Amino acid sequence: MTFKELVVTGATGFIGARLIDQALARGYAVTALARDPDRIAARKDARLRTEKWSIGEPLPSVRQAAALLHLAAYIPADLSDAQQAAKCFEINTNGALQVAMDAASQSVRRFVYFGSGQVYTPAPEPASETSPAFPVNRASYYLASKLSAEICLLAFGKATGMSVTIFRPASVYGPGMHGKGMVTAFIRALADGHSVIIRDGGAYRVDLVYVDDVASLALKAVAGESEGVFNAGSGHVCTSLEAAHIIAEVIGADPSLIKVEGEGRDAAAAGFAALNVAKAVDQLAYTPRAFRQGIEAWKAETGFADVQNASGQD
Repeated sequence: MTFKELVVTGATGFIGARLIDQALARGYAVTALARDPDRIAARKDARLRTEKWSIGEPLPSVRQAAALLHLAAYIPADLSDAQQAAKCFEINTNGALQVAMDAASQSVRRFVYFGSGQVYTPAPEPASETSPAFPVNRASYYLASKLSAEICLLAFGKATGMSVTIFRPASVYGPGMHGKGMVTAFIRALADGHSVIIRDGGAYRVDLVYVDDVASLALKAVAGESEGVFNAGSGHVCTSLEAAHIIAEVIGADPSLIKVEGEGRDAAAAGFAALNVAKAVDQLAYTPRAFRQGIEAWKAETGFADVQNASGQD
């Protein structure tokens, strides 16, 4: 039996790993590209092939692929360091364009790129795909390199006939996530019975989207051959205080562990706007879950053991 093949870069990343799981579950064959293939979770599936590869290197043979999904990226340890700008553009912009060019040279006709839903100019209303994008408040060098990659890829697709789909994910969370982000920090502390300090009056806001919703949306785009830019969020904003209370309720932690310090700042400046996902809903039958539903799904799958076990990771 012949399976449609997908190529996934950034295969050891949090989103990439879940995307591969979903692709295999839907009957695709997957070629997973990563700097360290040994880190790709072991799967007994003949349809999964792993290759050692880094951005800047020529693509291995992917000529039979139905689509290439590009998730690999460079994220500086210090997102405010201007000296990291050149590397961001070298890898995230020029590197992404070179991957598309290499894929096109092997007759791969579909390219799916994962940008960022945090490129939009802060505003109180949900940001649509046509809202102003001007990321100067935080992570500017990284976000600018991701946004410029979108422009280059869409121009390349228009010039060559390659089908290009851009996803702008909001803040993604879910099984396999690690690091020092807000959601994992809240889960670890509250699960251990420790206090959580919510600063700035709990006004920090962000659109939190479950990882499986993002992966499913990408595969819907591949199957439906949709092109253009799509937001991939929950469609709703969640403040840090709201997120902490939802996590506490799902875990069964004492809500008195949540402490609020400081006063709320201007809502438009304190975080990121929600993403308007109407385009994805209309064109790709996107059905993102609310933050509480996502946290409940994560608990049901792993009991948050993956968060606790990854407490020492980057």
